[in-house]
Amino acid sequence: MIQKGKITGIEGPADRNGDSSRARVMPCAGEGSVTQPLTIPWWLRGGMGQLTVGDEVAYAVFEDATGIILSRMDGEWPGEVPGDVRVVETVTATDFITK
Repeated sequence: MIQKGKITGIEGPADRNGDSSRARVMPCAGEGSVTQPLTIPWWLRGGMGQLTVGDEVAYAVFEDATGIILSRMDGEWPGEVPGDVRVVETVTATDFITK
């Protein structure tokens, strides 16, 4: 079942960029207790997703108590991809700026 809750803690293990890869969530419905550490997908980790304690998220928990955070409930994204990006295939762009 997909649920909504607030992040109560962000923890490791750290990914290859040094960002925490798990978070605990308290259901907004007030039912149950804080989740086991749920996986934070790469696009929500660190500077990319800027998740912090207190943020509302949509998440899923499975029968074995594992789970994953699906999205920020506010839909925000800072519009930046922090760190280095490696492209293995072709990139096509209409407008392109380099520094």
